[in-house]
Amino acid sequence: MPVTMPAPLPLRPGAQRLLCAVAALLLPAIAVGHGQGAASATQAALAATPLDLPAATADADIARVDGERIGRNGLLLLQAYLSLEQRKPSLPQLRDEVIEQRLLARHAEKTFTQAELFPEQRVAFAPQAAVDDRLVGLLRTLYRDRLDSALQAEAGNDLARAIIAQTLPDAAGLQAALGDPRRLRVEYRLSESEQAAAAQLQLLHYRLPSGGEGRISLADIYARQNVQGRISLHQLDRDFLAAQLRTRLLGLLSVDWASRQAGVAAIAELRRNLYDRELARALMARYGLGTDMHASSEHLQELRSRVTQAEVNAWYDADRERFRRLERVRARHIRLADQATADRVARLLRKDGSNFAEIARQFSIAPDAAGGGQLGWLARKNEADWFSELAFAQPPQRNSAAVRTPAATAASAQWEIVRVDEQQFGHHPRDSETVRYLAAQAIAEQKARQEFAALRQRLQAKARIVLAQQTPATAALR
Repeated sequence: MPVTMPAPLPLRPGAQRLLCAVAALLLPAIAVGHGQGAASATQAALAATPLDLPAATADADIARVDGERIGRNGLLLLQAYLSLEQRKPSLPQLRDEVIEQRLLARHAEKTFTQAELFPEQRVAFAPQAAVDDRLVGLLRTLYRDRLDSALQAEAGNDLARAIIAQTLPDAAGLQAALGDPRRLRVEYRLSESEQAAAAQLQLLHYRLPSGGEGRISLADIYARQNVQGRISLHQLDRDFLAAQLRTRLLGLLSVDWASRQAGVAAIAELRRNLYDRELARALMARYGLGTDMHASSEHLQELRSRVTQAEVNAWYDADRERFRRLERVRARHIRLADQATADRVARLLRKDGSNFAEIARQFSIAPDAAGGGQLGWLARKNEADWFSELAFAQPPQRNSAAVRTPAATAASAQWEIVRVDEQQFGHHPRDSETVRYLAAQAIAEQKARQEFAALRQRLQAKARIVLAQQTPATAALR
């Protein structure tokens, strides 16, 4: 159960709302190196929005979740970014959301494999690479001109001062590691031998201004690509490789500089928060929840298959109006021989239909023309013809446009103008396939939401959530 220190800051019930401010933190601002546009409402607000960004010396513990730290500076950076998007949750709200996402993320990692959580990564970016790019985009948005000038001063215009050694292999070297570009691949991924060869091919040895050194291999660059990027590498595109290498180094330098401003812990926490969000989103998708609730979910399909007829009946009785449908229409029509006549007749008809019968008697070529085009009541059929479909789709008390009848040749086509005078509604039968499908879908989604809510409650009940004692650094969280 949650335990707090003296002067606790209570965990708000609002933490249950996973998709709140932080859930909106998909960062389109600067998707570095992947050809995405940088224009956004965020950047439009940059010039007019002064940002009060945290200093490393001001960082403080806000909470601990089973011993894992959540710090003030990481939350402030999130809040600053959201303020540019005209969303500004309070720090307590943000803290609670970050705590909940941390719990969901840890559960996701323990319960499912990466392939189960992120099946799309076969063609999309790996989640770690996507989060790294979002982190860099967030930092470059928040620190904007300061970061650019700092990198120019520390690394030079071409980043040369950060490079200890660089080797860009020729096409033959790339082919030796990645294989023949003419080879047909069912899936663009490296075999074990290709992975080993790509890992041995060191492209860049760099030094960060903070003093750390590192190396980037071909395997590192390959792992950061979506399927289009992997195809470019397998096609031995050296220009693309060079651009990706520079992008990676620029990202590392950006994170290094920001870590000296807000603190290493704050930037690491920020990245973890972004990754937690991806894991939480993937976990919701496993339950069949989220932005695309009708996407494939084995769990949702299983819940649907277990819905009983008694549950369907109860759901139908409780919300019968959801199954309201149009049963009959009382309609009139005018049949015409060609489009030119049809267009002319359509212009002659009054909007209120007061001359419809007169125009039908004068121009219609249908057998019912003498009766003003009256069709009487048309009932819904299981297999309706095209004319019935047209009549049932037509709003009442309005003349339809002239519609060409289905015909193999223009010579045999005719044109119809329809007016529906009255509609009568009923309901889908309780035992119909429509009711069964819609009810099972709704019942399964409701059960999935209940299961997910119960999971969140269990995770919070089991976790040791310690909230920081109030100090001058944390007083703003009140």
